[in-house]
Amino acid sequence: MLEAGSSKLPGTDFYFRDVQNGRINYLGWITYKLPEQKKELTFFIELESRLIAEELGYPELLLDEKYQKNKLMEEYSYAKYYKNQLLAQSGSFQYSLNFDTYKNRSDRIDVHNHLISIDGYEHLIYYVNKNSVIMVSLPDTRFFDKAVSFSYLFLFFYFILLLYTVTNNFSRIGRHIHLNFKNKIQLSIIAVLFLSLLLVGGGTIYFSIMQYQKKQHDQLSEKIQSVYIELDHKLAYQLGLRTIDLDQLLIQFSDVFYSDINLYDPRGNLLATSRSEIFEQGMQGEKMNPVAYDKMVMEKQAEFIHQEKIGNLTYLSAYVPFVNVKGELMAFLNLPYFTKQNILRNDITTLVVAILNIYVMLVLLTIAMAVIISDQITRPLKLIQKKFSEIKLGKKNEQIIYKGKDEIAGLVDEYNRMVKELAKSVDMLARSERESAWREMAKQIAHEIKNPLTPMKLSVQHLWRSWKDNREDFDEYLEKVTYTLIEQIDNLSFIASEFSNFAKMPKAFNEEINLVDAIKSILQLFENTENVDFIFDYESRVLPVYADKEQLSRVLINLIKNAIQSIPENRKGRIGINAVLSGGMVRVSIADNGKGIPDELHSKLFTPSFTTKSSGMGLGLTIVKNIIESFDGHITFKTKVNHGTTFLIELPHYLNTVKIEEKLN
Repeated sequence: MLEAGSSKLPGTDFYFRDVQNGRINYLGWITYKLPEQKKELTFFIELESRLIAEELGYPELLLDEKYQKNKLMEEYSYAKYYKNQLLAQSGSFQYSLNFDTYKNRSDRIDVHNHLISIDGYEHLIYYVNKNSVIMVSLPDTRFFDKAVSFSYLFLFFYFILLLYTVTNNFSRIGRHIHLNFKNKIQLSIIAVLFLSLLLVGGGTIYFSIMQYQKKQHDQLSEKIQSVYIELDHKLAYQLGLRTIDLDQLLIQFSDVFYSDINLYDPRGNLLATSRSEIFEQGMQGEKMNPVAYDKMVMEKQAEFIHQEKIGNLTYLSAYVPFVNVKGELMAFLNLPYFTKQNILRNDITTLVVAILNIYVMLVLLTIAMAVIISDQITRPLKLIQKKFSEIKLGKKNEQIIYKGKDEIAGLVDEYNRMVKELAKSVDMLARSERESAWREMAKQIAHEIKNPLTPMKLSVQHLWRSWKDNREDFDEYLEKVTYTLIEQIDNLSFIASEFSNFAKMPKAFNEEINLVDAIKSILQLFENTENVDFIFDYESRVLPVYADKEQLSRVLINLIKNAIQSIPENRKGRIGINAVLSGGMVRVSIADNGKGIPDELHSKLFTPSFTTKSSGMGLGLTIVKNIIESFDGHITFKTKVNHGTTFLIELPHYLNTVKIEEKLN
């Protein structure tokens, strides 16, 4: 036997024999002396592997962990050929009986690496010698397998980002989350998808597990009935079972049906087993499972299948009563059935991965669709929002043209109706305001006109009496009355001019104006003013603004004139003007050292017809404020009684104004 081809294992008397039958074979001997007989005895021992040993019962209990099959190797298949004939194979790939089949595909063989690709598998060919060949096979990596990696990476980085966001903003979550209508639509669509993922995925996995368990129960039921039939052929006519070598019989049946078999007597004690190691090692007691015994004896069930457990190993176990031809109960037949949890795990894992990949793709597609759909839904709302933001009183507001027939159309119709109503209301309000303003102004003008008319009437009456009475100083009195009449007529002319300016407010023709040059030009008009010094400071020689030249001049003249008039006669006047650029605005301050403005008059300063002077209608500062605001600027003041007043004007810088208008256009 050894001369047929073998190699000795170092340090032992055993030889590895290349038997070429697909099994692992060792042959060796042990020699020892018998002291009494002075003889040497030699035991020859042959060890041969079983090809399907791992399929037979209790594998996870009887096999040490370090000898268990590597999980990574489960994906591989292998075959051994001797003289081109298949000796053994393992795995899911179905190998050809003759190695020449693969030689005929030499055009697909990588000679250097001995690689071949056939039927969706990659095969590595190893030539042991000229007669022996080993093939190791692994499924090809498909596009779907690569897509799995993308799904895992996507979920991995998504949960990292989610965890980072939650941990860094935990204290602000719930307080600063403001979802707009568009975000709510997107989140709703994605939430529905995730909910369907949980329901469909969970339901599918649960259904698959139930189907798998039902399939295992059916297979176990069929197998125990097959074993029962074989036992019936052998033992049906036996009146007792203890006189028969049942263990050997069960081992034979175990090799045929690839399952462990146990027999228990009618009292639940172990009669025989095909796997005695389990009971010898104390891994399982020799008593029948009490739940199964109760079902068989008390409830008289013809078959009972349930789960049993040894250590961490859970398995199915089937029981049927075995009777002889006389109908006498001889024993209880038990088949422990190991459902290969790794197969179930692989099936569930494959299912979960498939569902996960499909839903990751669906999530990405749904997010894109949600963005598009929400944008289409909210676009009319954004248009309405924009139109609402552009609504201004006194301006013609455009209506929205929308051709849809949905709820948005109703909202658009209401907006258009509101625009029409608003236009009517604005016209009515403007008419009412004009009428009210003119009524108020008419009262003020009537009051202002009555003031000079009374002294004029009295003066004329006195003059007529003096002439009639032939007063000696008539010439002197005539001169005095004439002076009074001229003064009052000038006052009436001034009132008419101010009213005219306030009433007409001519349309502005805005253009780029250098504010520094404009102020210098105005100061030249007041350079001969007695007892007043003017000081003008500016940070740049060019400070352009966008305004009407004439109206801007009127503003500056009015403010400088008011500053001059506020200075008491017994005080040296000092008016300081400063122009700077700050934050995109040109700021001009006009400060005087006059009497100041009392606190109770601050709120009335820009009110029409209010004045602190003995003459005038109080329209100057009102006109100034209206002009400044028409340039998109604003005017404020600071004052202190007996120390002076400072008026501050802010106008947009010309370049900023141009940029804003370009954006609007």
